[in-house]
Amino acid sequence: MKRKTRILTVLVAVFMLLVSIMACSPSEPPVESTPSPSSSTQTGGKAIALEDIKIGVVLNTSKEDGGWSQAHYESFLRTKQELGLRDDQLVVLEEIPDTGTATENAIELMINDGCNVIFGTSSGQTDPIAATSKRYPDLYFHQFEGKTLDNCSPYTIRDYEAIFMCGYAAAKMSTVNELGFQAAQPQASVVRAINAWAAGAKYANPDATVRVVWTNSWYDPAAEKEGANSMLDSGIQCLGYHGSTTAVMQAAAEHNGYGTGFHIDMKSFAPTAVLTSFIWNWTPIYNEYLQNIANGTWTNATMFKGMESGCAAITPFNADIMSADIIADCEAVAQKVIDGDITVFRGPLSDNKGNQLLADGEEFTDAEWIGMMYLADNVIGDLP
Repeated sequence: MKRKTRILTVLVAVFMLLVSIMACSPSEPPVESTPSPSSSTQTGGKAIALEDIKIGVVLNTSKEDGGWSQAHYESFLRTKQELGLRDDQLVVLEEIPDTGTATENAIELMINDGCNVIFGTSSGQTDPIAATSKRYPDLYFHQFEGKTLDNCSPYTIRDYEAIFMCGYAAAKMSTVNELGFQAAQPQASVVRAINAWAAGAKYANPDATVRVVWTNSWYDPAAEKEGANSMLDSGIQCLGYHGSTTAVMQAAAEHNGYGTGFHIDMKSFAPTAVLTSFIWNWTPIYNEYLQNIANGTWTNATMFKGMESGCAAITPFNADIMSADIIADCEAVAQKVIDGDITVFRGPLSDNKGNQLLADGEEFTDAEWIGMMYLADNVIGDLP
């Protein structure tokens, strides 16, 4: 009831605001899709001093959800501390549905409150961010893997190298060839995670396969646990994961199995099961955007950062359940990935339908890996 009341309060306020806005503002035409990343680079408007920046952030779940939104929220708190921003320079609206008009209404509310730098953190916010950015050309907008517009920059993390290591560790710990992966929505970043995890498993064991189960939801602990239980009951010992609950790791512990966490360090929730966790650190990206705005050097070019900047990482391997030899092997492989000796997605590469995706030695472009919508040849399952 608390969550519903909070959302209702926000939306009622937004509605009253928009009534006044719409009374004097013409409606905007639909925003056309712009490929991302864009080949053209636009420079933003005038510089805004750091002390005059006011950041508006839209989260589609709770800032303490134990996953995706919490990772973003904690990254913004680090940005605030590292750049010396005041408390009133960060406005965070949480539990805003990324369907319908809720996101766009929330953005309007933050702009009315003085926010001049907006961040969308969920792929479902892409269209609302794009539409609002066209109405406010003098403000700065940023969207996770979103559209490139004059005053809107997409941003993302090269996550696949760290996720590759999660799959590698899981395959090293499994005594059977088949592993499992509990996935959220069939969205490109989730598909990329499945394929990177499966690539890591295959690097550790050429016979490894990965069965994928979908919840078709960003947050559904019950469905996630049911899917995890079904795979573990079938004899699978190790699970990969892309989602925002601890249910899968807890299911693995209850079955004396193993899993790799996602978004945040999940070891404390299932210390006998979690081998390592993939974690995000968005702070370097947020810091660079804000410093560029302050310096007058902001551009709409897609912001890419990865393991080299600390944006993508894995937590220390769990020495309580992994042998010293396996940990040493995993750490050696991780260093090869960081050094560029191992490339996660390099041809020859085919999907699980037999279609060749990359010829020998070829690699995906940035646009191709960002929009990845295929399942690797050792993945058992289909895109919903």
